[in-house]
Amino acid sequence: MSEPNEPPKKIESWTINIKWNDGDKEELVDIPNEVAQGIDDWLSEVEYAINDHLKGKYGQEIEEAEDLHAQNSKRFVDYEKKSD
Repeated sequence: MSEPNEPPKKIESWTINIKWNDGDKEELVDIPNEVAQGIDDWLSEVEYAINDHLKGKYGQEIEEAEDLHAQNSKRFVDYEKKSD
């Protein structure tokens, strides 16, 4: 999972895994270009959605941290004024 300040997540590779009704499993890696292009396009949308979600998730944390800093800065300034 990406953390704040890390590069966006990017799909490096994909395959199609199938499971037959007899329980056999198979991995398809040689996919025709005309099929693969549609899947690539869809996976690009998935990447964008995931990265957009993470940006929003961590963006909220940054806003909360800035608010907390502003609150604490005001408290510190008020404390300094009281001690004068």
